[in-house]
Amino acid sequence: MSTAHAWTPAHDGTEAMHSYLKRLSCAVTEIALPDLMRAAGVLERAHAGGHTIFTCGNGGSAATASHFALDLTKNTRLPGVPPMRTLCLADQVPALTAWANDVGYEAVFSGQLAGLYRPGDVLVAISTSGMSPNVLAALRLARDCGVGTIGLLGPTGGSAGPLCDVWIAAPALSIEEQEDLHMSMAHILTRHMRNHLSRIAASHVEDRA
Repeated sequence: MSTAHAWTPAHDGTEAMHSYLKRLSCAVTEIALPDLMRAAGVLERAHAGGHTIFTCGNGGSAATASHFALDLTKNTRLPGVPPMRTLCLADQVPALTAWANDVGYEAVFSGQLAGLYRPGDVLVAISTSGMSPNVLAALRLARDCGVGTIGLLGPTGGSAGPLCDVWIAAPALSIEEQEDLHMSMAHILTRHMRNHLSRIAASHVEDRA
């Protein structure tokens, strides 16, 4: 009669996991808060003007862009305050495939943005390399059209950094860690906007009192 044995991994990965978490913890403390606050100010002004926040990115950064747009739209909503207007360009699958097929993958974000933007809107570009051609094309279009630009980028910013009104570096070596930091930045900015809108809602209540 056979007896079941508890499964054990072929190699103990505890040390590698601990090393990852340690590096990530250190990197979190090195995120530039002044840059985060500058980005928050851009979002505040966009909301005050009734403008739209567009987000974009590739791969894991596309997932972060989608998550960020959702959080800004839903998790900041409060009674009596206009909701934030957001759209993730990476979520528009028919448009993505049309632009990629008919024009080229480099145009998948800029092509959409060209038909949607209004001056005063904001584009949040997320890229660990800062070198993605489609992200760079969207940033260039945004700057030419009076659209504000925020970058969640890697340690150096790549070519995207100079195209952004404000960009926040993810001070980590590996792409995985940089993507973790970008998601944290998105959550921090979402919480900031929720608190900001809460203060606006409270002031409206006081005005009616």
